[in-house]
Amino acid sequence: MKKLISSLSIFFTLVLLLTGCTTSKAFTYDVQNGDSIKVELNTSNGYDLSSNLPFEVSKDNNVLSQGTFITIDGYNQYIDIVNNDSNAKILDSETKNGISYTFYSYDDSEFNYIIKIDNSNTGIVLANPNSEKEAKEIFDKLTFSLKK
Repeated sequence: MKKLISSLSIFFTLVLLLTGCTTSKAFTYDVQNGDSIKVELNTSNGYDLSSNLPFEVSKDNNVLSQGTFITIDGYNQYIDIVNNDSNAKILDSETKNGISYTFYSYDDSEFNYIIKIDNSNTGIVLANPNSEKEAKEIFDKLTFSLKK
């Protein structure tokens, strides 16, 4: 019996350690077009998400990226500009996890994601002025969804 209790104790301790290592923060924003968009950030490794608009992703009190909501028309305009501006370089473009996005650099000094939330009339511009690597790392920690 003692062996069983000891084994269960170790098992539950491991479960707590594994599930307790990942934290997140989420806010639902009511966009002017009537959509409610949930933005969630994996806050492990010291990342933080602000509730204000534009929303900010920071680490150690330094703002790394900012997100602004746009309409679908605005999303389409951004995509057209990126596709036709010789200073813009598309780094990635994909549809997955309920969003479509284009990741691009502008003059190799701005690293931005243009995001469309599936089944909504809302897009997001997620801007990072620091580096491609940092922009990708932050984007990979975020999830976006339409709240119904």
